[in-house]
Amino acid sequence: MLRTRVLVLVCALVLSTSATADTVEIEFDFGSSTMSFLGTIMIPPDGTINSMSATSILPAAGGEGATSVQTGTAQLKSLMIDMTINYGAPLVAHVFGTVIVSQVGTSTGLLTNTHSVMFGGTGTGTGTGTALGMSLFISAHLNCTGLFCGLVGNFPVTIVGTNPPIPGQAFTITLASLNTPGAANVGGTMPISIPPEYTTGSPFTGTIFLAGTEVSRTYVPEPGSLAQLMSGAVALAALSLRHRRSKGGSQ
Repeated sequence: MLRTRVLVLVCALVLSTSATADTVEIEFDFGSSTMSFLGTIMIPPDGTINSMSATSILPAAGGEGATSVQTGTAQLKSLMIDMTINYGAPLVAHVFGTVIVSQVGTSTGLLTNTHSVMFGGTGTGTGTGTALGMSLFISAHLNCTGLFCGLVGNFPVTIVGTNPPIPGQAFTITLASLNTPGAANVGGTMPISIPPEYTTGSPFTGTIFLAGTEVSRTYVPEPGSLAQLMSGAVALAALSLRHRRSKGGSQ
């Protein structure tokens, strides 16, 4: 009887441990977003967002294979932006060039019951540390032709550098229809400010107005769950074998 209880206890422990931190990764397409910078340029219409995507990592609600999410620590990763700028008139002030943006690392915040997540500022993720803002690597090459380029900025502008999380600065994204697979969407405002040491020409400051729709979602088990399950299975097998041998020896 004691060995049977041990078997049940080990099995329950393994199953409960393996399901405590499972997540759902939702990939978003942000092709409907817009971006403003240099005070006068808004893309679109002053250019094109060729591609923009990111992935959110949210706590899974339910057991193995769950596609629903619940409140808790949320992350944003793999933000990528590819833009072409085409602003103004050739003889007056025609600004043109490319901007490539990629996220550095992963941003962490807290998904609340209103389905909003704050990154940066003084918010906390799980109560154990300050939420991490967004860090972006930006490579941009802009130029201008025309008589009045000086009214727009100091050209050419070359940017190769990282926008680090700014202490005290925060941005919030809001997610909707999270528990309807294929229908989730996200919105929010993300400020960008590149330090002067990474910029030639005019300083680069801007704002991304996020508008994203779900592309796909994937259930991701907690890292180490498989190893825990396998070790638990080995323990169960060993206890069962010892139990059978003990019964055989006592007959």
